[in-house]
Amino acid sequence: MSTVRGLFKLGIALLIGFQLSACATIYTDASDSNKVTFLNSTNESRADLQNKAQAYCMQYGKKAIYRETDGGVVTVFDCRP
Repeated sequence: MSTVRGLFKLGIALLIGFQLSACATIYTDASDSNKVTFLNSTNESRADLQNKAQAYCMQYGKKAIYRETDGGVVTVFDCRP
């Protein structure tokens, strides 16, 4: 019984880990009131990132403008008035 319980706990832990890794597009520490930088390891579309950047920049009363990318891994938007 304890072996089954241990395997069940391991399965749950692995499932949670896989779910967390699926949400891998994150804001980086380089983000501030003038720009938002994403690490996009899940290849989210530019439109999806634009929406997230817009929500981020709106905190500062600004609009997100696409700036650059380095082949899809790092994407930068400027936050402009």
